[in-house]
This record gives sequence, structure tokens and C-alpha cells, in this order.
Amino acid sequence: MFILETLQKQLIEGDRLFLIAENLAKDFSLFPQQSRETEPVPGLLSDSVIRGEIESLSKIDIDSYIQRVLANAEDQSRIAAPKIIRQLGRVLEEKSLGPYYQAILDLAFPEGETRRVGFMAQDRSKDLGVWMPEHHLEAAKFVEICSTQSIPIVTFMDTPGADAKQEANEQNQAHSISRLIAEMSNVDVPNIGVIYGLGYSGGAIPLASSNTILSLKDAVFSTIQPGALANIVRRLNLSWQECAQYVGLSAYELYGQGNIDGVVDYSPAEKPSTLDNLRLAIVGSISNVEGRVKEFVSENPYILDHYRQSLTRYLNPSKSLLAMQTSASLKLTKNPTEYLNVFGVAYRYLRYLQVRKRIKATSTSQYGRLAALELPAGDLKRRTDLERRQKFLSWIQDPDKVIYDDTLLKAWRNYQDKKQALNEDRGRIKLLIFGEPRQNYETARFELISCLLAFLYNRWKNEASSNLEVLINYLRNFEDTKLILKVSDIENPIEVIKSICAQDDLREELRERFSYQGRALLNPEDLEDRGENQLAKQLASELNVAITGSVFSLVSNELQSSIQSNRALLNERVPHLVGSIDEATKGEDESAVNVLDVLLDEELREDIVAECRNLLIFDSVYNQVVANLDDIASEAQSAQSLSKEALAQLIRSAVAESEGDDQAPNNSSALAHFFDWYERLLKMPKASLFFTGVEEWKKANFPHIADALFVVVTHIFQNLVTSYIQSERENKVYQGRIAPRLIGRRKDFWNRLNIAYSDLLMQKRLVEERRRNPFSYKDIIDRYFDNWEDRYEDLLSTDPCSFPGFRQSIESALNKEVPPCGVVAGIADFKSSKNVKVGVLLSNVSFQAGSFDMASAEKFCKLLVECAEQHMPVVCFISSGGMQTKEGAGALFSMAAVNDRITRFVRDHDLPVIVFGYGDCTGGAQASFVTHPLVQTYYFSGTNMPFAGQIVVPSNLPLKSTLSNYLFLNKGSMQGLVEHPFQDGLDEVMRQIDPTIPLPSESVETVVEKVLSGGVAEFRPVVVAHQNRYTDAELIRPTKRVLIHGRGCTAVKLITAAHNMGLEIVLVQSDPDMQSVAVDLLNEEDTVVCIGGNTPDESYLNALSVLNVAENEGTDSLHPGIGFLSENSSFAELIRSHGINFIGPPVSSMETMGNKSNAINTAMSLAVPVVPGSHGILTSVEKASEVANRIGYPVLIKAVHGGGGKGIQVVEEEAELFELFHRVAAEARSAFGNGDVYIEKYVTSLRHIEVQLLRDTQGSTKVLGIRDCSVQRDKQKVLEESGSTMLPAHLEESVIQSTRKIADEVGYIGAGTVEFIYDLKSEAIYFMEMNTRLQVEHPVTELVSGVEIVGEQFRIASGQSIADLQEKQKGYAIEVRVTAELIEKDSEGSLNFKPQPGRISDCNFPDQKNIQVISTAGAGKEVSPYYDSLLAQVIVHSDTRENAIVELIDYLERVRLTGISTNIPLLKLVLKDKVFRDGNYDTGYLLELLERTDVEELISETVDAAGASESAIGSENIVIEGTNELKVLSPSSAIFYSTPSPSEPDYINVGDRIELQTTLCQLEAMKIFSPLKLGDFNQGSQLYDPSVEYEVTRINIRSGQQVNPGDLLFVIRPIEQ
Repeated sequence: MFILETLQKQLIEGDRLFLIAENLAKDFSLFPQQSRETEPVPGLLSDSVIRGEIESLSKIDIDSYIQRVLANAEDQSRIAAPKIIRQLGRVLEEKSLGPYYQAILDLAFPEGETRRVGFMAQDRSKDLGVWMPEHHLEAAKFVEICSTQSIPIVTFMDTPGADAKQEANEQNQAHSISRLIAEMSNVDVPNIGVIYGLGYSGGAIPLASSNTILSLKDAVFSTIQPGALANIVRRLNLSWQECAQYVGLSAYELYGQGNIDGVVDYSPAEKPSTLDNLRLAIVGSISNVEGRVKEFVSENPYILDHYRQSLTRYLNPSKSLLAMQTSASLKLTKNPTEYLNVFGVAYRYLRYLQVRKRIKATSTSQYGRLAALELPAGDLKRRTDLERRQKFLSWIQDPDKVIYDDTLLKAWRNYQDKKQALNEDRGRIKLLIFGEPRQNYETARFELISCLLAFLYNRWKNEASSNLEVLINYLRNFEDTKLILKVSDIENPIEVIKSICAQDDLREELRERFSYQGRALLNPEDLEDRGENQLAKQLASELNVAITGSVFSLVSNELQSSIQSNRALLNERVPHLVGSIDEATKGEDESAVNVLDVLLDEELREDIVAECRNLLIFDSVYNQVVANLDDIASEAQSAQSLSKEALAQLIRSAVAESEGDDQAPNNSSALAHFFDWYERLLKMPKASLFFTGVEEWKKANFPHIADALFVVVTHIFQNLVTSYIQSERENKVYQGRIAPRLIGRRKDFWNRLNIAYSDLLMQKRLVEERRRNPFSYKDIIDRYFDNWEDRYEDLLSTDPCSFPGFRQSIESALNKEVPPCGVVAGIADFKSSKNVKVGVLLSNVSFQAGSFDMASAEKFCKLLVECAEQHMPVVCFISSGGMQTKEGAGALFSMAAVNDRITRFVRDHDLPVIVFGYGDCTGGAQASFVTHPLVQTYYFSGTNMPFAGQIVVPSNLPLKSTLSNYLFLNKGSMQGLVEHPFQDGLDEVMRQIDPTIPLPSESVETVVEKVLSGGVAEFRPVVVAHQNRYTDAELIRPTKRVLIHGRGCTAVKLITAAHNMGLEIVLVQSDPDMQSVAVDLLNEEDTVVCIGGNTPDESYLNALSVLNVAENEGTDSLHPGIGFLSENSSFAELIRSHGINFIGPPVSSMETMGNKSNAINTAMSLAVPVVPGSHGILTSVEKASEVANRIGYPVLIKAVHGGGGKGIQVVEEEAELFELFHRVAAEARSAFGNGDVYIEKYVTSLRHIEVQLLRDTQGSTKVLGIRDCSVQRDKQKVLEESGSTMLPAHLEESVIQSTRKIADEVGYIGAGTVEFIYDLKSEAIYFMEMNTRLQVEHPVTELVSGVEIVGEQFRIASGQSIADLQEKQKGYAIEVRVTAELIEKDSEGSLNFKPQPGRISDCNFPDQKNIQVISTAGAGKEVSPYYDSLLAQVIVHSDTRENAIVELIDYLERVRLTGISTNIPLLKLVLKDKVFRDGNYDTGYLLELLERTDVEELISETVDAAGASESAIGSENIVIEGTNELKVLSPSSAIFYSTPSPSEPDYINVGDRIELQTTLCQLEAMKIFSPLKLGDFNQGSQLYDPSVEYEVTRINIRSGQQVNPGDLLFVIRPIEQ
């Protein structure tokens, strides 16, 4: 009874400590000079030193400020925080998780005491110190550990910000930050924050929620990175450098602003190290905090009252508090032992007080109104122009050589040849053969101009448009252009600099014009360690910027232009410059010709100017098309095409925009001019590469546009625009289908494209709805509240940084009678059946987009106090762009203060806070209190709720990672969705675009009433669109249009069978397969769709993209082919769930027989013999050992989900078991996504037997025969036969019956294969596995059974019966697999079978009646390095095995396949071998055969059969004419890798010295990696001299890029001895 009375009394009186904090904070705001409460701490700089630094910073220019403040903090070589932490004391334990680091150290305290201290840090050496949600949650756990063990905490901030990209948003990044802020604010031990390097944004503030904040003297801290702030205020023309200086980033300025408590006299960049100052500062700060807490408890009786109240709540929590805390993630004390003491309460309280004091606001009564102010001019445009000019001039002074680009060199040579032929006299016959010279010249001329400008456009990339504008000017004044300094003009840069510095007037003139970095050149004594080439480049760049500006003040006699005048002065005053004004720039030597020489050619110059204009129009049109993609998204998504009308509107509007003329859509001349240029561009060699090149760099210019959409843009320009022009000019039929034939290495392209289309449409409609139905905080008040009373309406920001434009915004708001604050606060009655009085906080989006400024934080804190006093809940409606970045670092502490007050409000006062997010709810507001773990968080339908707004995130954020409706499905993201009260039709609009989008079923009213009545939502009700589900029976229907999901020989066979059945085909192919034989087989009714990517992971394994294609193309069925997803039950279920028939077995059959453990148990239940073993998954090596000892060694460890010879390992003896068990489990987990393994007896001598079955939907089972697949290499089949030479008849009958029983047992449907082991020693047959798909070797059975298995698959899928199908055997069939392989001997003399991708020169498989060939090979076809090496299946059918062998040998002798090496010689070797022909062998046969074979003869035969390779590299191929440089060319088709792994350095860099055995790169083909060395080219003849070293002068390929034979990889030159 006493406890209840006490509890009631405390609720009436309120928490005095809660009120005192606000009063003290108010006192601080009035008297800020009282803020320094810390005692002097060793290791910190004194106030006087700091004041001196602040004054010094105020007097320097912006560039000097940036260099002084940011250089060290941003230095990539800065020592990472963990390395420094380890030097502070003895490490007891530590843990790293990517960029997250934690440790507990023994630290030396005063008077010899050693204490444990916990450290957390952002590790800049890993992902730049950028934390994901998992890292924030890991930090929260560590805080709990330190709290439980009473260990002080020290945090090191060093991050550009928290991760704000897609994955982070989907994992609730804002929530994880809010959680960590709450834990850091709530912890009951002292915590010290140390700004170590970069302390930016929401990445830093959780670690800054501390009792004391220190900063290293060269660290920086602010609400946001200066570059991001410049993006926000871009209308003010402020550069990021100006933004940095305005907000004040340095430790000294932060101290002066009251945002930190001390500056540590230490920098990791300084020598000698003063690291002990850091340790002293940390130790001293902990001791200081502890001393203050002790003093505070002794002097303040309220702390004891607060502690007693906390204890009462802990002992007797209310039901609502229990419910709220149960649903929250915040740490709870679970037992009395861990319960905090009174000092823990004091740490919390003083921490809040320290944070709260950093928040500064003023009132309208204190605010002094200003006269109209002019905004500063801003420096952004000038800096941008200067940077662009510097980049252009850097290119001018060192232009590309023509010889380095093959296309450009070819065009240049052709132009030169045609130019020389102008003066030839040609008779009629010569004219007929060679053409008219003038016409040839003009054609060559325009081809050169097109190639040249296309080269420059993609060379300059995002600077292309500005560079083209500058280039036009330079070409018009070409005489001036010749005066620009080349690097070669400065032979002795040190002497040039000394000459300049010796002339004070010239030195000062140049100092004014040089960049900040350039000014350092004017100190010759500091340049001794710089290389001459580097100095010459920088000096040329700086001098060129200087001479291309206005005329020097030192010029007495001005010439025609400023450049001429300035260059003349330099030549006169600096004699060490080489060259003169009249010097010619172009030499006769072709190797010396550069792009600038061509540009300045007098016969080309005028047309080059015109071409520049054309490219500028193209650039504008391209940008406009990208910007207006939402206008075509609906049509493109629904029809997979773009109408002629839509494209015409898009192009005409874009041309109009580029012309700057609103009437241009009707200006036919402008359009005609663009079309003329466009047609000429398409005739350029390799025009398609121009468009794909543009696509690659334009993506960086539009980072917010989904990558997949750029493929569509490229397709529009490359195909649709061409078709449109032809339809307009040649009356051809317009082809508007969007079906890119080359997509690039984009995983899951079609699914991502579908998402991107939907996002464009959704975003467009959301914007339209917001514009159609705008509302303000006043509308929210009118709808939900009665008896409104404003609170704290006079509070506003102090504009602490005097940031340009912010004060004007405040003035403007006051003039319009708009609250000049990010929020409005009040007390009101919530309109409901009970009319409960509540505190209300509303975003004021009409002021600074609702940015949460420090005045907003003060309003919120005051509101919470008043509501606590009156025991009122709080309801918030928040739409905010984030914290008020213009207030500098102080705004960050608003996050910590509000977060802490909410924790105390809910826990100490047993009151709920309900937040409704709407509109754009992002940034600091989202990451501090909207997602607070104790807040009841709801979002309006259609809310954009990323952690950071798109304006500061340079990447595409799909709506699934930002829209409340989608994020609702992510656990922990919110309590629920509510209907949008001001946009009634919004949900229906969204559902029209995405029928599956989650929609709300609750309203604001129902949520508030529920929460206020004591209900806390842990699971949130929502309406999700109904998704169709189909039974297998419903999908059994006639097949008419089938998607074939296969490649190579599989696709060839399936297409042939489908055509025989009269079916329409949709074939999906990856980029490399778009030119395959399978594509050539398609007819007019068929369709090929590029699925994109190169590797299986990028292409065929992307289930959702395959599904999107199937739906877009209107298919009724899908054949999964062989491999890839064909045995993936989830894929089968996905396809069927969308109403498309999966031509394969039921999901249940796939799951039962696809899991080897389940399959074995099924076989055992049917009394089918299995190999002795575990017969189930083994979870430990101990259990595996028991099984192995029982069945006897050797044993096999096999992956449950393995296949294709992977995930399997022989164990010969027990000593090997432990290592191999874990290895197979790890490999299986990597390859198949599942590490489950089992053990079985290793049968040492066996034959591999397969049984082919068919089963229909009516239950008819047909076993078509057996196959023997015992000729294998590395467990991969080489040759298959329709019978077995060693399997007894009774065992053959046994496997046939066993197959029938298994098929019937699992309800199998379709074609399948059951595999058995025939143990030759024990003459026993064992079930091995079942393949629930078609097998490569199925044609063997087709020929002897007379049954077309693929055709029967289609018939069964259509519901037809096979009951009348006859099971028969006729004759004998053998299949051999022809693969692209090169046979080599390694250094030890062993044979290696190396994949051999490349171009096939000649291909002929003769027609023969009893021979079936399934081939993906053809003359001119490329064998891709990305997939398996199978080229063809050759199957012979004869009356006997011996005759089949003879006929197959004869046939293979007549096959011609050149250009690449194949295994045909090996196949013939097998077929001719007596052991094989006698039929007495096991699966080890092929290895045994190779051991007794003349290897040299086999290699020679393989090389001879391949013929001369088109890609053979000779000495004539590697010489670069006119130079001593040599090319290094790719020897084969492969993937180029410049580094052993992404985390390791490149093998070589430009400037490196290399020898013949130096590894240059790795080339990967068919999953085999081969290092490339110069010595590899010297096998047949000596291309590279082994007696000399070479210097690398150029690296031409980027890592991960595909290369073809003969592609230029490197340029090198011999180093003279």
C-alpha cells in the first residue's frame, strides 16, 4: 500500500531532476560563459593556445583554411584509430567487424592505479570507417557489456558518416543509430568521446553522446560533410570550401562554439609522437567526470529522490511500461545485481546536462531584426570554372597520342592516304575500282572527325560538355592554342621555378593566379624531393591557367590576345622555357602525332567545331532523355516497347531544350541537323561501343537513376532512334521494341528494370499527389485537435554560424508570420471518444523543409517537461529533411538531447510518445527520436523514410529501401502503417502501379486511441495485396509459347524439339551468348531476350529476371534446361506461383530427391540398396568418425546439395577426417549455400550406371533404358553408352525396377534420371542419387528407345498420357562430348587440361544418317570464357557396340574444328584403345589410359587439329611503329584481373620495372585462373628479350574486363642498360 501511495505521489509531483536540467540549461543559454565546468586535464591545450589558433584561422584565406583544417583529417594514410588505441595500454580483449572495432584495455591511471577501460572506434582502414546497422547494434551490445561490468567507455569518432545506401536503409539504419544514441545516453558509467579524424553526421553523433567530448587538434566534426552541405545550399552558389569555413570544422572552432570540452595536444601525423598526451587526456577526463559526479551526488538531494523513484519503478513497473519496454530494443536491467547505483543515475544526468548545454536557441523578443542583407556572392561558380579549365589545360599540355587508340589511328591513316591521293590522275577503270579521290577524301575526313570527337567525348566523360565548349573557343583562336605550354617545354622545372622566384614582381603576379597547391611551387627549397616529371606537369598546368587568364599587369606591349601577351612575357622573363611563339607544334613522325595535332589541322578545324556543337546537342538530348524517363516508364514497362509518338515527343523536347528554344519541337531544321549528324555517327567504326561507353560514365552523372535504366537509354539511342530516323526518312517500319542485345555485367537485370520502372512511376505519382493535396501543420491541428494552445512559439535559432542565407530565411518567415522554427509545439485535446489532453509536436515544413534545428530541440525538451508535469502523453507528426545543417556541429547534439529526454520521459514517467512520420521523414529527426526504441512509431502510407535524403546520397535508392509501405515488411522498422489522412486516393494509386504493395488498415485515430488506452503494438496489421496461387493441376494445359532457360548445346536441343512440336519460343541468353548457334536457330515467331551479364551468377541464375521475361513475353510454360536453376525447387515454385507451367517434376519431388539425404532415406524405405554410410546429415566430426569406423575406410564425405563433381572428398584414413570434414562443409556452404554433409563407403572400383525414366500426370511410368557413364575425368563425364559391358542382366533389371519404384513413390512427373553405383568388387548395385531434370547424355537413350525425351516432356506438361509409349531397345548408341580444351604439360611433366575459349576459324560436322550432332560450335563463333567448355555432343547409333565405336572414330576423323584446341584427339584415343573396346574397366580408366599414352604425341595431334590460330601473336604484332615501345597482347579470350584479390594491390603499375617472370595480371577462363608473364610469350619464338628489364608505360584494361585474343593489355619499353 505504501509503495502504491509513493508511486501516486511521484506521478503528481513529477521528477524534480527532470525539471532542474531544463532550468540549468536555460541558465546556460543566458550566461554561456559559465559553460566551462571541467577541471584542467593533462594532455589538453590551454584556452589561450586555442584562442590564438581561432584568431589565426579567422585571418587566412579559404584555401589555406581547408589545407590547415582538413588536410590531416582527410589524409588517406592517416593511422587508423585501432592502431593508436592498442598503444594506449595493455589490450585484454579486442574484436573487429569490418569498420567496427572494440577493445578492453588496462590503462594506467594516476598514482599507479591500473583500470579497465572499454574502447569503441570507427576504423577508417575498413570501408572508410562507415558503419552499417550491424555495427551500430554491435556497439550497443558493447555498451551493455561495459555497463554491466562497470567499465568506463571511450569512443573514437572517425567516419565520413553512417552508411546511407540501399542495404543500410533496408536494415533499419536510422533505427540502429537511434538505438545506439539511446544506449550511450542511458549508460550508467562515464563515457568519453574522442573526435579522432573525421566526425561527420549520424555516423559520429552516437559516439559523441558522452559525458565529455575531446578532439585531436587536427580532427574535424560537423553535422554533415561540407560537400553535402554545399549540395543543400547550391542555390547560394557556395563552394564546399566556403561551407566548411562558415560552419567551423576545426577542433579549435568547435571548442570556441562550446561544442567540445577540450582539444588534445596530439596528432597522429606529428613527429615525434605526443601520444601520451592522448592517454593523459582520456584518463584525466574519466577521473574528472567521476569527481564531478561524486561532488554532484553529495551536494544535490534531488538525485537521491530521483534514484528512489527509479527504484520504485523497477520494483513495481506498470503494465503499460512493461508492454512498452518489452516491444523496445533498449537495454533493460533484468536482475538486482546489475541494477544501477545512484552514481550511475548521476552519470546519466550530467551527461544530458552537458549535451543540453550545447543547444543554443533564442526568442523573438531577444532577436534583433535586421535591415535587408545582401547574400555573399559565393565562390562555387568561379571554382567550378577554374577546375574545369585546369582539367582541360592539363589535357592540352599532355594530349593523347593517336597511336594508342586503334580506331583513331586507322581513321588518321586513312585520312592521310586519301589526302595524298587527291592529286592522283585516275582513269575510268581506276575510278571504278578506287572511287573518286575527292569523294574518298571527304568520306575519310568526316570519318576521322567523328572518330576523334567520339573518342574525346568518352575520354573526357563528365567534363565532356564543358571541355567541348572550351575546345570550340580554342579552335577558333587556334594560334593561341599553340602557345599553351606542353610538359616537354619545361625541361628543367627547378630552374624555371628559381628563375620565377628571383623576380619578385613576376612571382607575386603568378602567386595571385596559381591555385593553393600551385603556390607551393614558388618555394624552391621545399621541392628537392619531388620528381622532375611530376614537377614539370604541375608547373605546366599552373602556368597555363595563369597565361590563359587576363593580361598580366607586367605586360607593357599587348599583342592580339591575352595568351600571346602573357606567353611572350614568360618567354622573355623565363629563359629556361623551351620553345617559342612561332614554333610549329606538329611533327612528321606518326608516332609523335597527338590528338591536339589533329584538332589543329587546318583542313579539319572548322568541321571539328561543327562536330563539337553536334556532340553538345547530343549531350543535352541524352541528359533530357534520362531526366524524363518517368514519362515513358509506364509504356515501356507494360509493353516492353516505346511507341513512335512517345519517342518523337521525347526527342523533339530534348532537342528543343538543347537549342534553348521553346519552339524547337516544331523546328524541323534543328531536328534535321541532329538526324544528319546521328546517321553519320552510326557509320563510324564500332559505333555501338560509343554508346556503351557513354552509358558507363553517364551513370556517374545521374547516380540517383537505377543502373538498369541506362541499358534502356543506350538501347533507345542505339536502336530506337535509328529506327525512328529511318521511318521518317526512308519510310521504313518503326521498330520500338525494348530488347537490348547487350546488357553488360548487371545481375538480375530484368527484375531490377521492372523495379526501376515501378519506382519511376510511383515517385511521379507520389509527387503529383503531394502537389494536388498540400497540407500544413495547421491542417493537422484542425483535423485532430481541439482547444489548441501554442507553446514556446517565440523560440528560434540563434544562427550560431552566421551561415549565409539562414538569417534571411528567419527574417522572411517572421515577415510572413510563419514560425521561424522547424517545429510547432502545443497542448491540445486529441479528437476522440475520450478527448484526451496531449502534448503535440508538429513539423513546420514551410520553414527550411521542417529541418530540426536547435530551437526545435529546445521546444521538444520543454514540451516533454510540461507533459511530464501534467502527466500527458505526447503525439508528434514529423516530416523533416534532417537536422539544421546550417547551425554547424551544435545541431548534432539536438539528436542526443531529444533522444535522452524521450528515454527518461517514457521510463521515468510511464508516458507514451507516439510519432507519425509523413512526407519526407529523413536524417537526424528520423535517426534520433522518430525511430527511438521506446517511441510508438507509425508512418503515413506513401512516406519517404530513408536514413538520409537523396540530395546527400550519391546513389540510387530503390523505393523498397525508402518507402514506408515496403519498409513496413522489415522487422523492427515501425509499429505500423496508417492511412494518409490528406490523400484519400493515394493507396489506390500505388496499388495500380504495384498490386503487391503493402497498404495500411489503421488510421491515426485508431492508433492514438489504442496506445492511449494502454495498447502497445508489437506486430503491425497491414493489408497486403492478394497474390495468385496456382495448383499444379491448374497449370497442366497445352503448351503454346515456352521460355527456354538454357544455353549452348542444351538450348540447341530444346529449340529443335520445340520447333518439332510447333511451339513458339522465347529464349533467354546472356551477353556472350547473344551471337550463339542457339539464337541462329530461332525463326520469325520466336524471340530472344538478352538477360544480361557474363557469368552464370550475373545471368542465368537470376530467377526473378527470368520470371520477368517469361511474364513480359506472355509465355505459358518454362523449360529449365540443364544445370543452372533446373533442379532448384524454389525456382520451380516461383514460376508456378505466377501461373507459368514449369516443365519439370512437382516441387515435392524435387525437394525429396534433390536432397541427397532425403533421397537415400526414400530409397531405403523402398528396399533399394544404398551405399553403406551415415544415411543422414552429420552435424559433427565425432559422429562422422563413428560412422567411418563402422563401415570402414576409405569413405566419401559428400555435400547434401552437391553435384557436378563438387562437394565431394575421399578420406583414406581417420587422421584425415577432421580437416576434410570441415573443408567439404565449408566448400559446400560456399558453392551451394548449404554446408550439410553425409558419409558413405568409398567404392574403389565401380561403374557409373544411369536409368532414364518418364512419368506422366496420370501415373504412367516408363523406364526407357540404362546408360553407362564410366569414362570420366575429374568426375566429369567424357563418354556415355546406351548399355554397360559389365553389368549383369539381373542387376540391370534390378536398377530398372528400383527406378520405377522411386518414381512412383515420390509422385514424379516428367523426365528424370536415377543414378547407381555398380561395385565391381562386391558385384553389388547401390542407389546414388536422382537428377530431377534432363541430362546432357539423354540423346543416347533417345536413339536406342526411339522416344524423343524432350518432346515427351512437352507432351507430359500439356497433360497428355504416355501410357501407350512402348519401352524398347534397338541397337547401341555412344555419345562423346567435344570440349574446348588445350592439353599442356606442367613443369613436372603432368598433363593439364586447360579451357580454351576463343574464336572458331572453321567448323564442319559432316551430315551422316546414323550420327546425331548437337553443336553450339560454328565458324566465326566465339567460345565464351564464362561457362563450361562443351562445344558439341556427337552421338552414334549402330547395331552393335563395336560397330558404333568404329563408325564414331571414322566420323571424328572427318570433323574439322579449328581456331581453338579441342579434346577430339583424346576422344579418338579412347575409342581406339583396346581396354575400352574390350569393355573391362572402371571409372579410373581414363587416368590409367593417359599414364600409358605418349603425351607428346597427343599434345602434337591436338595442336595440329586446332590449325593456325587467328590470334597467334608474332613479333610484328607487338611493335609500335616509330617508338621503342612494345605491346603486350592478350593471348586468349579471358577475364582480365589486375590484382590477386580485391583487397590486394595491383600486380604492376605504370612506371614499374618488370622482368620476363614478373606476373603482370591474371587471366580467367572457364573458372581457371592463369597468371600472365612476358616469358609466356616466348614459348615458340622469342618475342621479348630475356636479358633486359622493361618499364610499364601504359595499362590499357581495367580489372574484371573481358579481353579477346590480340587485345592490348599493356605497353612496355625496354630499359637501356
